[in-house]
Amino acid sequence: MGDTQAASTGDDQTTGAGDGDHTHDDATGTPPARTTDTIDIAVPLRDEHAATLRLIVASLGSENGLSIDEIDDVKLAVSEVFTLLTDDADDVGATRAHVAYTAAPGTITITLHRGLDDERLVLDTLAETILSSVVDRHVVDNTGVTLVKVADEAHG
Repeated sequence: MGDTQAASTGDDQTTGAGDGDHTHDDATGTPPARTTDTIDIAVPLRDEHAATLRLIVASLGSENGLSIDEIDDVKLAVSEVFTLLTDDADDVGATRAHVAYTAAPGTITITLHRGLDDERLVLDTLAETILSSVVDRHVVDNTGVTLVKVADEAHG
């Protein structure tokens, strides 16, 4: 994975008195709730790197309350968009996929793009159908494709 670049920023909020490496809420003695985590990664636009992107989905989805089926849905959506990005990468001069994962309890949001100026990706009918059936929301604009999945428990 020498071609993979990643950065992680945690927006974890901690409150209460610390005891060594552990921070606990003063009132309950339990760790405070996390707010959001963001992971930015850039991978070469080659099919073999789709597995890396799906692995991150599995990890963040599990940590943030998505069910196995919901995680599988998001992995399918990411694979679909990554395939779209790789299909004509050579024709448009794109070499890397830039992916931002933002996870909060019960939700994962993923934005994928190729870093090209003013690129407007177009989903074919099959891709549109797949994304509509596996994520709660998807947006295609000049910043790429954004996927949002909310855990069923978070809906109600």
